Amino acid sequence: MTDAAVVGRILREYHQAGIEPSGIRRLTGSVRGARVSYWFGEPRVPGGQGGQGGPGLVVRAFRTDVPLAGQFRGGRPAAVTDWLRSRAATLGWLEEHAYPAPRLVRTRSGDPVGLAGVWATLATTYVTGAPLRPGTDQLRLLGEALGRLHALGTAGRGAAMGRAAWDPATAIPAALGRLEAVESLTPADWRPLHDQFRAVLLAVRERAPALPSSVVHGDPWPGNALHTAQDQVTLIGWENAGRGLPLLDLGFCLLECHLDVGLPGSQPSAWHIQPDENRIAAVAAGYSRWRRLQPAEKDLLLEGIRFPAAYVGAIHFEQALLAGVRGRSMDVRLERLRNQLAASDAVAELARRHFG
Repeated sequence: MTDAAVVGRILREYHQAGIEPSGIRRLTGSVRGARVSYWFGEPRVPGGQGGQGGPGLVVRAFRTDVPLAGQFRGGRPAAVTDWLRSRAATLGWLEEHAYPAPRLVRTRSGDPVGLAGVWATLATTYVTGAPLRPGTDQLRLLGEALGRLHALGTAGRGAAMGRAAWDPATAIPAALGRLEAVESLTPADWRPLHDQFRAVLLAVRERAPALPSSVVHGDPWPGNALHTAQDQVTLIGWENAGRGLPLLDLGFCLLECHLDVGLPGSQPSAWHIQPDENRIAAVAAGYSRWRRLQPAEKDLLLEGIRFPAAYVGAIHFEQALLAGVRGRSMDVRLERLRNQLAASDAVAELARRHFG
């Protein structure tokens, strides 16, 4: 299988949707793997589907004969096509509510998800804008984008879109199962991480029923945000989105707002978080313009900030101790998780101050 063959199938699948690209570029992944995405430049898209997009569109393709990666499906068994339909439903719901995001582009037959051989595809408009620069003004706009999203709730068709990747209802049982499976294999120096992950998951499970739900993004950090207008940041990268808890989305953002776009991958320590009150204050100010935290959310703020690390950490432990993925790359992942947990206390304390 080659890029040319996959692109040819994609073009046939979307031909009558008006795609006549002036250029094609592979963005991520590989046809030799389970997923790949392409940019098609400056297509003709029928009226009404352009939405928030810029020149061109993005088509993401996933092999239907390869299991969906665990971080995308949470704890649920999920066929690739069903998962993509739930992503499409989320994007359609956002468009109905005039929320700035990539807009869904349907296939030639009007379906939200295409089939190009063994590849299932999802096409969206391509959002243009500037990467977020370090600074409180743009982080305030990031907070506004997230608060505006969470303020939408799940009214209307929200119940049909599916759950976010780390929605507690499915993600917590799966993560606890992973930790239980590796408990007897966990080295002594990894045990503090294992215990912290489990404590966070149990705390969120106990109190989640009292927390409000909404549509969430699932990965809101500066790398998934573009400055698209003077007073607007648009979130991209909606693979983890769906119905979930705003607290966990916000907690992720409060940690990851400390990371800048373009950090060197060759320097793992550059990805470590040093709590910055100015950044936290900026996100909180923008978020609070659209939505106020409820008392139950404030009480669980520390666990909400730690939850993404606990969820991802359980996956890493499973990969390392059951699948045998070890070495430098795993050491870097675990060290980053230790840093996130260590920084979370200060981040939560500063956030409580700025959320009143």
